[in-house]
Amino acid sequence: MLRFQFEEYRPARPFWGWVIVITASILTLSWGMVSHMAVPEVVRQWDFGAVPDAPGQTAFSTVPPPDAPVVPRQIELPPDYVAQDVNNP
Repeated sequence: MLRFQFEEYRPARPFWGWVIVITASILTLSWGMVSHMAVPEVVRQWDFGAVPDAPGQTAFSTVPPPDAPVVPRQIELPPDYVAQDVNNP
């Protein structure tokens, strides 16, 4: 008979499936507990000051940002530039 010759026709053993699932769960939990105990507890320092590369002041800063000089114009206007009045088109 074909159903006894091929592997896909054999009934699955639910016991070994549960053993694999429970073993994987125990290994995952054990690894998590070992890694949790391996990382030491440290004192946290939250005073970061002003972040210099942020576009604005950070909300967590306790130090005011330094006074920055005004940035000069990076591109010179062409000599034939004429300023247009916004009110009179």
